[in-house]
Amino acid sequence: MRSSVPLGGISTGSFELRADGSFHEWTIFNQYPAGPPKFQTLDNTFMGLYVKRASGSSASYVLQTSPSDGRLPGVQSLMYQGAHPMSKLVVMDSRLPVTATIYAYSRYKVGDMNTSATPAVAFTAVLENPLNENITASFMFNFPHGIEPHTQRSFEQMPPNKEGQETTPPVGKVLEGVVDPVTCFEACNADPVCSCWNYATSNQACIIYPYVLLNGYMEGVYAGVKGSWHTNNQCTTMDRVPTSTSAGGNLSLCAFSSDTTAKLSFGLNNDVASLWKEFSSSGSFGIPKDGYFVNGAAAGTVELGPGETKEVTIVLGWYFPNRDFLGLQEGNFYDHLFKSSVESAEKLGSSRVEAVSDIAKLQEPFYTSTMPTYLQDMLINSLSHVRSAFWLRDGRWRQWESFDCVDIDSVHNDGERDIPYIMHFTNAVISKVEGWAKSQLSDGMIQEALRPGCFPGIPLVPQKVDAPGGRAMSDVTSMFITYLLELYTWSNDSYTRNLIKELWPVTKLAAQWQMNVTIDYLPTCLVCTYDILDLDQYKFTTFNSAFHLLAMKAAELLAYAAGDNEFAATCHEAFVKGQVALDQYLWNETAQYYNAYTPEYCGQASARQIKSRKWFMEGQKEKVGTELNTTGAIMADSFYAQVLAYSLGLGTLVQNETRLRMHVKAELKYNDSPWGLLALTRRDAIPGNPYENAVWLMANPDWAVLALNLQEDPELALSVAQKALDYWRSVVNDQWNVAGLIGGYHTPEDGGSGQPYMTSHYGFFMTAWHIVFALSGQNANMTEGSLTFAPKVSPPFLLPVMLPGVWGYLEAQEFAPKRPDAGYVQYTLGLNFGSVTLKQLNISGCANPIVEPLTLRADELVKWECSL
Repeated sequence: MRSSVPLGGISTGSFELRADGSFHEWTIFNQYPAGPPKFQTLDNTFMGLYVKRASGSSASYVLQTSPSDGRLPGVQSLMYQGAHPMSKLVVMDSRLPVTATIYAYSRYKVGDMNTSATPAVAFTAVLENPLNENITASFMFNFPHGIEPHTQRSFEQMPPNKEGQETTPPVGKVLEGVVDPVTCFEACNADPVCSCWNYATSNQACIIYPYVLLNGYMEGVYAGVKGSWHTNNQCTTMDRVPTSTSAGGNLSLCAFSSDTTAKLSFGLNNDVASLWKEFSSSGSFGIPKDGYFVNGAAAGTVELGPGETKEVTIVLGWYFPNRDFLGLQEGNFYDHLFKSSVESAEKLGSSRVEAVSDIAKLQEPFYTSTMPTYLQDMLINSLSHVRSAFWLRDGRWRQWESFDCVDIDSVHNDGERDIPYIMHFTNAVISKVEGWAKSQLSDGMIQEALRPGCFPGIPLVPQKVDAPGGRAMSDVTSMFITYLLELYTWSNDSYTRNLIKELWPVTKLAAQWQMNVTIDYLPTCLVCTYDILDLDQYKFTTFNSAFHLLAMKAAELLAYAAGDNEFAATCHEAFVKGQVALDQYLWNETAQYYNAYTPEYCGQASARQIKSRKWFMEGQKEKVGTELNTTGAIMADSFYAQVLAYSLGLGTLVQNETRLRMHVKAELKYNDSPWGLLALTRRDAIPGNPYENAVWLMANPDWAVLALNLQEDPELALSVAQKALDYWRSVVNDQWNVAGLIGGYHTPEDGGSGQPYMTSHYGFFMTAWHIVFALSGQNANMTEGSLTFAPKVSPPFLLPVMLPGVWGYLEAQEFAPKRPDAGYVQYTLGLNFGSVTLKQLNISGCANPIVEPLTLRADELVKWECSL
C-alpha cells in the first residue's frame, strides 16, 4: 500500500498510519505543497505493546512489521483497514498473549466545521485477554520531535520578501566534527540563540541557525527545530520556539482510558532504543525530567482478567497557529477554537465515544447501502481529499488543486469534487464562492483560480493567498453559475438562499459573459479542464458547448429566483438556440455520435498544439483510407455538464435525447480499454498523443451517471464505473492518493499502460458522487420544500440521501400482499445528521401523506407504504 487514511482534523494538517504500522506524509507543522515547508518523514514515530502474564513471562513489540531503527523488535504481521476518517490495525503475532486492535481517528462531523477542525488524532488500543489467567497490558506511542530525518532546513526554501526581492541568505554557525545528529541537536539546545539546525552525514557538519528555516526533503541530511518537553499527570508536551513562526507552537501526547484503574506514564529520551528498553522492562516509564529530548512517549497500562476487554487511548494533539503563505502570516482558524495542544488533545480524548459515533453515522448510509462495495469504499475514502484544504484565521476556507499543482481553488476542479463539500461543510463552499465572485472581471468572466500557480512563470508576488488569475475557460464561469444553483436549490436554510440572491448581479454579469464568448450561440476557442488535449485550438467542442447550455439553464432559474424575468427569457432563448447549434455543428450523423470538435482551427497555435497537430498528421498517414480518416474524434467525457444537469433535476441539455443515448453508447464502443475510458479517440493513431490515450478518472463514473439517467441497464452502468474506480482501489491499491490520469496503451517511455500517469491526490474521480443521485433519482428543491426520488433499482434497496448539512438514507422493503390482489412497499427516510422540513416527499409516485410540513431531525425517521 502506497497510501492510507490521512488522520487529522479538517484543515489542521494530517499524517498517514500505513499498513505496516509506519507513519508518513506529515503536514501538521503547517506544510503546504507550495511556499512553506513540505512533507516530512519522522521515521521513529511508532506505537508499542507490552504484555505480561500472571505466570511471569512478558513480551513487547513495536507495532510495525519493519521498524526503521533496527534495534527495535517488530511484530510478525498487521492487518490494515481504512475508512475515512478512521484507520484500523489488527495485530497478528503468535508471541503476544493478547488480542489487540488499534483504531486511529480524528473528528469528522457532518455540518459542524468547528468540531471537525480539531487538531488531534486518537489512537485507541482495544485489548482483550483470551487466557484463563490475568495479564498486564500496556499501549504506548512515541513521537521523535527532536530529529527530522531526510530533511534539510535551508535558505533555498525561503520565499522572497514583500517586494518580491530575494531574501538575504541566513548566516549559520558551523560546528565541525560533530559525530551524529543527536550531538547536533544537543548543540542547538545548548546555544541560547539557536532555533534550528542541519546535520550532514557526508562531512559530519552541524550548522545551527538563529531562526527557523523552511524544510525540504534531502537524503543523508538531518534537521530539527528547538523544542523542549514538559509533563503533567495526563500529558507530555513539546514546546517549539520561537512561537511566532509557522513552525512554532506545541504538540502533546495525552493518555486516557475508560478503566479508572489504568496507570498512565510518560518517557523522554534522546535514544529511542533506551526509551524502548525502559518501556519493555515493565510496560511503563518512570517520572521524566523536563527538558530537551529527541523522543517523547506516552503509555497506558491496564489489568485484564480472563476474557476481559479494556481500552487505552493516546491522543496526539498539536497547536501550530501561525500558518504562513510565502512569508505572510495568515494563521489557522483553529487558533479561535483551541489555545494549546493539551486543550485539543483533551477535547478529543474526552469526547472519543462521541467521535466514534459520529464516524459511524457518517459511514453507515454507505456501508449498509445496497450500492456495490467498490463504490461504497471509494466514496467514503474520497473524503480524505479534504487533506488539501486550509482554513485561515480570518475565516477563509481554501484548497489546493492537488499536491503537485499549486493552484488555489480553480473553479472547474473544485466543481468536480464539490458534492461532499457542499453536503458536509456548506460554509466552506460559500467561502470559496464569495472569493470567486470578488474575482470577477469587468466583462463578467470569473477567473479560473483564486491564485494560479500550476504553470511556469507564475510570479510569487503579491504575497497573499487570494490573487486571482488564470485562463478564459468554458467550465469556469459556467461552473460558478452552477455552484450557485446547487447551493440555492439544495440548501435548507434561508441564509444561503438569501446570499445567492444577493450575488445575483455577479451571476447575471457572468451569464452575459458566457453569451458574449459565443459565435452562433456556442462558445468558441476556450480552454477546458481537459486542457492538455488542446481542444481550445478548435472553433467548437461538444464539452464546451454542453457547459454553455448548462450555464444558460442554471442562469435562467436563478434569474427567476431573483425576479429578473426578462433576463430569464434571454437565457432561455440562448439555451434553445445553443441546442440547435450543437446539433448543427457537432452531431455526426454518419458515426451516430457528437464529434469532440469541429475541424476549424482557432488563431495561432501554441507549441503544444503544434505537437498535437503533428501527432494527428502522423496518425492520418498510418490510417489513410480507414474509418479513422473519415469520421470525427469522440471524447469520452463530452457530456460531463449533463451529469451536473441531471443531479440538479434540469433534464436533458440536448434537443434530442435519443442522440445523447447513441453518443453514450458510442463512447463505450470506441473509447473503452482494460483500465477505463480513454479520453479521446479517433483523432490520432494509438499510442499517439499520450494525454488523449489515457484514462482521465472522471469519464467512467460520469458515463455511469448518464447511462442510469437514460434508463440503461443499471448493472452495465455500474460495471463501467467499476472498471476505473475498482482498478484503482484493488489493483493500484492506492485509494487515498488517487491520480488524475491512468496511462492507457502507453509505452514504457510514457509511464506504462495502466499505471498512475499524472497528478497526485486529485479529485477527478469524485464526480462518482453523482452516481448516488443517479441511483436514487434524488431531486431536491428545498426552496419549495420538495424532496422526490425516482430510484433506478427495484426494492429492496438502501441508498444514501444527501443535502447540505443533512445526511441520511432511503430504504425500500417489499412485503407480501396485505390483500390477495396486491403486495406493498414500505419506504423509510431516516436522518443521521441535520434536519429538513418538507412539504412534499415522493418516491416513484408514492407520496408520503404529509398534512402539515414534515420536520425530520437527526436520529429520526419516517415510514410510509404504497401498494405495488
